[in-house]
Amino acid sequence: MKKALLILLSAWVLKPADAEAQNIVLGEKVPELKAAGWIDDRHPGPARVTYVEFFHSSNPACVLSLKRLKTLAGKSDVPMRVIVVTREDTARIAPILRPYLSERVSATYHADRGFTAFGVTYVPFGVLIDARNRALWMGNSLQVNEQLIEQATY
Repeated sequence: MKKALLILLSAWVLKPADAEAQNIVLGEKVPELKAAGWIDDRHPGPARVTYVEFFHSSNPACVLSLKRLKTLAGKSDVPMRVIVVTREDTARIAPILRPYLSERVSATYHADRGFTAFGVTYVPFGVLIDARNRALWMGNSLQVNEQLIEQATY
């Protein structure tokens, strides 16, 4: 009886958190991402799809996902740009992110509103978005690969 009560109580407590964290619906428009500024003034270039990567330097998996995303975005057959979104201060985060920036990878800082608008509660987390600003895929950034992008964009 106690075990069943504990399970019900846990489900009741966790259910509202899950509902609040989900502000994105696949196939629907995503919130507009308002950048406070761009690291090294590197604005994102045009692309068929955009991958918005939510990042925090305290999480080693975030750095690993950036390495993978930079490689993936650099491939000529992948029509993708990456926008890294962080809440951290520019002076602290710029040296960490700079090695990953490229023609296809840009980073914005002080993006508290971006985390809130998208309902992001954990990192690494990302959203693949088409040219019409609709969500094609979302989840742990370590799961993104060429096949997933190809399937989502064709």
